[in-house]
Amino acid sequence: MSFPGALQQQVFDIQSSIFCLGEKVRQQSITLLEIGDYIPGSVMVQDLNAMKNLYMNKFGCDILHHSSEELASFGAEYFSRFFPEDEIILHRKALTQFIDQGDHTHLHSFLQRVRPGVQADYSWYFTTSRIIESSSNPGATQLVHIAVPVNTLTMTGHRISNMLENDEYIRKNFFRFNLLSAREKEVIRLIVAGKSSYEISEMLFRSIHTINTHRKNIIHKLEVTSLAGLIKFAVAFNLV
Repeated sequence: MSFPGALQQQVFDIQSSIFCLGEKVRQQSITLLEIGDYIPGSVMVQDLNAMKNLYMNKFGCDILHHSSEELASFGAEYFSRFFPEDEIILHRKALTQFIDQGDHTHLHSFLQRVRPGVQADYSWYFTTSRIIESSSNPGATQLVHIAVPVNTLTMTGHRISNMLENDEYIRKNFFRFNLLSAREKEVIRLIVAGKSSYEISEMLFRSIHTINTHRKNIIHKLEVTSLAGLIKFAVAFNLV
């Protein structure tokens, strides 16, 4: 999704911070239950297998005026109660496509309106979603949403960044990661694994010319000049 120029840098800042946060959770060095209440935005975790809400942090509960347990008990009513019906249909379609891709390194971001109840006014939020594996139930997947009031994007990005350590490289290079297509990420994985262009073309059923074009585009987008540089990038963004 594209955003107005004045908003784009703030979007990159918050996305890179959320990506770093997601990597910490994926690596199980922290859990959302441990830090959720310290994030200045609504944090929600959904079980993709059971399609139900598992967790909402204090910020989200305060905004919606319900406890995490109450929100989980609403079932399908949760969506109609707090979100516009026409936007629910639009976002559900986009999220379904995002989930079907199955790319745990990818983020899905969108603008949405939220209200605390059926008689209240809507407010705009910037929401970013990421798929993670359940730490308590191996093999199960969860969808994490972090929704931030649009007028607090920059502050929230800084707050999340300050919660994390040793992620300066990811924050500086996240906009490059965001330029890569799904196919280019796949090619990077295979290059780092030591595959030649010929081997990659055989594995992906593409011509040598197409693979070499992907390699040139990757070098251009990432501005890497060595295999070591590409490996560093791949490791940082979980492409290995």
